Amino acid sequence: MATASAAPSTPTEDHRSPESHAPAIPVATARPEAPRPSGLVYLGLVGLAVLAFIFFWATRDSGSVLLIPLGFVTLWAPLYPVIGLAVMLLTLALCFKAKVGTMGAFGVLAFIIMSYWAGSTVNFTLLEIPSRWSNVEPRLMAFLDPNWSYIWTVRDQWLITMSMAVVATLVGCAIGLVLAMFASPVSSPNKGVSQAIKAVNSVVRSIPDVGWALLFVAFIGGTAHGLGPMAGVLALLMFNIGIVAKLLSETIDSVNPGPVEAADAAGANLTQRNRLAILPQVLPGFVSYGLYVFELNIRASAALGIVGVGGIGSAMMLQLNRFAFENVAAILIALIVVVLLVDMFSMYIRRKLL
Repeated sequence: MATASAAPSTPTEDHRSPESHAPAIPVATARPEAPRPSGLVYLGLVGLAVLAFIFFWATRDSGSVLLIPLGFVTLWAPLYPVIGLAVMLLTLALCFKAKVGTMGAFGVLAFIIMSYWAGSTVNFTLLEIPSRWSNVEPRLMAFLDPNWSYIWTVRDQWLITMSMAVVATLVGCAIGLVLAMFASPVSSPNKGVSQAIKAVNSVVRSIPDVGWALLFVAFIGGTAHGLGPMAGVLALLMFNIGIVAKLLSETIDSVNPGPVEAADAAGANLTQRNRLAILPQVLPGFVSYGLYVFELNIRASAALGIVGVGGIGSAMMLQLNRFAFENVAAILIALIVVVLLVDMFSMYIRRKLL
């Protein structure tokens, strides 16, 4: 009796879903909560706030007090130190609730203490503005109604201001480039020269542009002697040298050492190494710094005119003395427009050159 032959065996198909072959996706674990800061340290910060309150109380200048009626007795406390203490305690409470670290809470507390101390030293308060609004309102109305025709009558002063900015930028950036080369240890002949140039540059930067203007006006004469623009250019010149030499020397410190080492290996002297290996690397930054100081010079030259170096600042000071606030408003608006145009031009040049 014939038997049916067995059918050839075929591999069994896997009917499992495709998802079963996909690798397991790890489940995201919950982010651990920040540990609660030490309550003992926060109590120390509260003690620091109390000490600051006592110091503010002892050194206060204002006689304003806060009266606290308790029925049978009325307590009093100096108003502003109490407000400062309340702000400090509230800030520490919020920091503790938000689990801010002790150093972060100390930084916030130190910021409040320093701000209060600085403000109380100069008697800074916004409460005087409402009481003086009767004096502010007419001047504000004059500022809101500029005399546009006055701008064209001071076009010569505008030309002086722009000329001072251009000359100071070109000469100051050139001198700043040379000083930066000698200030950086990467491009300086030796460490002694580098430290000496840095010390001189620190002295130059320590005097503001207005201070330089006052010095040069005293030395060579101001607008009354016909030398006001010269004093302004020299003041801006020193201001630019300090900025460019500082920023560019730090840029030279971080140049790629590869080209410098290659120049040294090829036997290049100091001048050749600076010209071929360092200057091409820092030239984009130098152009950017030059455009930046040109923007600063436009604003600074307008401010320097107030101290007697001529330009649009002198015209603005003259109108302030005459209480012609509508003319001052026209000058300020024109100054804003000029600075914005210079800023846009600088951005365009940066995109093209850098």
